[in-house]
Amino acid sequence: MRGGSIWTRELTFMVVVGLALAGAAALTDAWVVGHVRTSRAPFIGWMAAITDLGRSHWYLIPAAAIFLGVGFADWTRAGFRGRARLARVFGQAGFSFAAVAIPGILVNVLKVLFGRARPVLFEQHGAYHFDPLSFGYAFASFPSGHSTTVGAVAGILMLWYPRLTWLFAAAGLFVASTRVASLSHYPSDVMTGFLFGLTCAIVLARFLATRGVVFRLQQGKMFPSVIGRAARK
Repeated sequence: MRGGSIWTRELTFMVVVGLALAGAAALTDAWVVGHVRTSRAPFIGWMAAITDLGRSHWYLIPAAAIFLGVGFADWTRAGFRGRARLARVFGQAGFSFAAVAIPGILVNVLKVLFGRARPVLFEQHGAYHFDPLSFGYAFASFPSGHSTTVGAVAGILMLWYPRLTWLFAAAGLFVASTRVASLSHYPSDVMTGFLFGLTCAIVLARFLATRGVVFRLQQGKMFPSVIGRAARK
């Protein structure tokens, strides 16, 4: 249905709980990074090795390729159902690109505004040093950009397969946590980034749904359904 509200009580609850968890994680930032710095556990090394799964190009390039490929395809050769399927894939590819790109751009603005020192500067500044309006890698810890990307991707998957919401949330948080294992971020950076990306993806989907584009709002549900596909619980 068109119209309706972009923001919901469920989103408010999710954001409040997420920020509370990020605040709690902030209390452990120094201890966790101190432990990771001295740990020789193979598992931490393995987590650090897969941290690039949070790089946005893994998701932006395929989404753009599908969007352009379907957009330039000859739809006239497809039947009615085929065109409906192409329209759905085209719309979801465009949405996926925007859902990753938009928070990815915004989070880089936030990084500059906060200017939090990364764990690489832990010995010089500790875990809670902020230098607002600072540019450069060393002062771009908060929020985590990789975690923002992972949160957005998790949000996209939740929208497509809402029955697996908790699975995608758990898997996404695990991938995001590799940023701590690689000593690129503090736990609170990761939690905040993941929440930011997830929220942006859901809000974008609901924004489109209020205009009858790509998604359709569902009464009493935070996740809109994909237009052209039966609603999933």
